[in-house]
Amino acid sequence: MSFRLSLMALAFLSLTVPAWAEPTGDGNQPNGAPSPANATAAPAVPAPTFSGDLAHALEAPGLPQSLAALGLDPASLNDFYKARPEPLWVDDQGLTARGHALLDALWHAATAGCPNIANAIAHAQSLTKADTTPERVELELTLTGALAEAAFAAVAPFEATTKTELLDRIDAADIAGSLAELLPQNADYWALAGGFWKYLELANAGGWPTMPTGPKLEAGMKDPRVKALRARLAVTDGAVLDVPEPDLFDPQLVEAVEAFQRRHGLGDDGVVGFKSVDALNVPIASRLQTIAYNLKKRHDAGTDWGNRYIVVNIAAATMRFVDGGQKVYETNTVVGRTDRQTPELDSTVNRLEFNPYWTVPPKIARIDLLPKMQKDPGYFAAHGIKIYSSWEESAEEIDPETIDWNSADAKAMRYRLRQEPGPENALGPVKFLFPNPYDVYLHGTNHPDLFVKPARFFSSGCIRLPRPIEFAAVVLRDDPNWSQARIDSVLQSGINTPVRLAQPIPVHLVYRTAWIDDAGTFEFREDVYGRDRKGMAKSPPVTIAQAGK
Repeated sequence: MSFRLSLMALAFLSLTVPAWAEPTGDGNQPNGAPSPANATAAPAVPAPTFSGDLAHALEAPGLPQSLAALGLDPASLNDFYKARPEPLWVDDQGLTARGHALLDALWHAATAGCPNIANAIAHAQSLTKADTTPERVELELTLTGALAEAAFAAVAPFEATTKTELLDRIDAADIAGSLAELLPQNADYWALAGGFWKYLELANAGGWPTMPTGPKLEAGMKDPRVKALRARLAVTDGAVLDVPEPDLFDPQLVEAVEAFQRRHGLGDDGVVGFKSVDALNVPIASRLQTIAYNLKKRHDAGTDWGNRYIVVNIAAATMRFVDGGQKVYETNTVVGRTDRQTPELDSTVNRLEFNPYWTVPPKIARIDLLPKMQKDPGYFAAHGIKIYSSWEESAEEIDPETIDWNSADAKAMRYRLRQEPGPENALGPVKFLFPNPYDVYLHGTNHPDLFVKPARFFSSGCIRLPRPIEFAAVVLRDDPNWSQARIDSVLQSGINTPVRLAQPIPVHLVYRTAWIDDAGTFEFREDVYGRDRKGMAKSPPVTIAQAGK
């Protein structure tokens, strides 16, 4: 299902605000959102004496217009307060504790990327010390209106809803739970949501032009298609249009091509081949669908990971370790190939092993290793693989030369294969374990050449790390029992050494094909496993016909 990019949606995004309503706080705040400490007052708007029915306040001359000028929706506020006239955020003394909690949550959402609420936050801040009833009424309405805008910005990309319907989800008996549902507190979520609305605005302005197909383009070439390439990248990647020779593939255009390739997971060689052209020609409506579906997955997960965790983005084949809220380690990885996909899961890394054994899964033994043994009877011995009579712990070791590897028993692979620690071990020098039903884990590798490839889908489901010893040192850095010297000594010994982590680390394996990176840049990845396509077929993104209603 495609988005209908309507003029109503564009109007919602580009609503002008009179000068008196513009925030005058710290100009360094993202999205123009003022910090709570620096917000300044806006002129008071006359409002009637509060009588317990806040809907009546919207009948005051000028108040609906004032709220609309802040980017809020008086109609949804009127509907909401007619149904429940009691205030949620203020009382006779002014802003309540939960009102402060809402204002803080709104400010953090705006700072992270939530659009269209910065002016309302500034105005609410100017009213926090209100000592008159009209000001308190206006503060109540402004906060609820800002909450409606933020909740709509968070879920409207993938859910057919209205601001009134979202406000109706507020449970006065569980305000904390209501805010958690309506206002995601993850900065990454809001960055992506803000990106969605910017792309929607871009789509309403016409999107981007297509790039004609043809032979590859590279630096120094003059070609009419270079002008089209320049026009395409001017929309999203900073290519310059006003140049003396627009059909010349000049150094600045090479930089724009490389930037585009990096943020789409392509090899950033600056050469425009068929893969780059395909990515350049993905319509903006398709990109919006991808963003919306990624938002839906994050919203449905609904869990705050806290300030210490490992996250593997399978679609990007990358891993990040966050500790104390800060990124402390990041690396490329190798993940499962399309017929042996890495699963999505949440678990906890609770132990690691230096010099690990590799007990070969039956499927890999049968499909991958048996043909090698049939071809070369010395393969197992050369690679340190021992054979046991069964999967029982008490099973006896068997000499591989006594087995007919072309027999039915051998082909059924009822034997247990275990590879000893060492340079040939498929798991490398370290593996990191976390409970899961798929028997996947993080580990090193004996094929380090694969990590430089743009698409790194080569494993049988586990996540391979290029520098596992380095990562182990980071994980154990706060454990006084594991200095770098001891790690090196244990590795040199070659002895299998399990280590239970004193501080287990939550780990999340996710599949994200759209996100905003640390520099605020949109990143997209190919849906290699087809999971997005399947998910969107079951629950397609909604058409945004009247954004803001």
